[in-house]
Order: sequence, then C-alpha cells, then structure tokens
Amino acid sequence: MYFISLLAATIIYAGNRLYQDQQIRDAEYTKPLSTMPDNAWALFLQMLSAETTGKTLPAKDVEALKLEVLAILSAGAVAQRNHEMAAVRKKISRLGYFLSWLLKQKGLSYEQIYKKYQLAYGANEQQLHMEIIKSASRANPSVLNKLIDKLSHVVTFSKPPEDSKPSKAPIRAKL
Repeated sequence: MYFISLLAATIIYAGNRLYQDQQIRDAEYTKPLSTMPDNAWALFLQMLSAETTGKTLPAKDVEALKLEVLAILSAGAVAQRNHEMAAVRKKISRLGYFLSWLLKQKGLSYEQIYKKYQLAYGANEQQLHMEIIKSASRANPSVLNKLIDKLSHVVTFSKPPEDSKPSKAPIRAKL
C-alpha cells in the first residue's frame, strides 16, 4: 500500500511540474516566437528600404539584395529560436529539462535546416528563406504528446514513423 501511495504522489508531483514547465514554455517560448514572421517581414522591408532609398538599382541587383536580406533574417530566426529554447530550459524543472533534452538535445543549426528545406523548395531561394523563418517561429504544439509518442516506441520496441518533408504551404507575404 505504501508503494502505491508513493507512486501516486510521484505521478502527481511529476504532472504538476510538467504542467508548470508547459506554462513557462508557452509564455516565454511559444508566444514570443509566434510573432517572428511578422517581425522579420517588417525588418525585411526596413532593410530593403534603407538599401534602396535614393538609389536606382537594376532589377537583378534588387533581387540579389532581397535574397541576401532574407538569408540574414532566416539565419537570425534559427539562432533566435535556439537561444530562446536554451533560455527556457534554464527556467524549467530538472524533469522538464531532462524530457526536453530527450526529445531534442539541441536545436538544429541553420545549415541543417537550410539543407532540409532546400530539398523541399529547390531553387526557390526566396520561398526557402521565408519557410525557414516561419518554421523557426513554430514550437512543437505539444511536447508532452511528442514525449508520450517517443516513449511508447521505446517501451514497445517499435520504430517511430519517419519525419515527413516540410509542407509546401504558400508563403504569407509576396515580395
């Protein structure tokens, strides 16, 4: 009977800590990152305007400038996401840290994400960078569900499903 009481208390404690961790994650990671595409778009327009105001540039130079600015912003978006993930992990419980580490030891580098999206979007550099920015702004909707799924494959010794390619959803902003 003592064992069952101890087990129940442990489950309640773990559930409470994971709930608190989720609240921290939502407030300090998921919600702030969700504004990243809009912020990046506004910054893109500011940077482009600063570089082209008072100048007459050939169309090919303007396109090259757009791609250069988008590349800077997409690399920055990935770096910001990884920074925010590390900062939140410092604030959550040890249990939450362990579980988040189990799911993803560290954020993907810009180069890894670029290669992944390059397979999906090929030569369309503009869309590729916009999709990287959008993906950097999305947190996993439910880390707990992802954890349960991962643990169920460990317990049952089954192979988890292969990661699918990123979706080719239309980009929100047209350049």
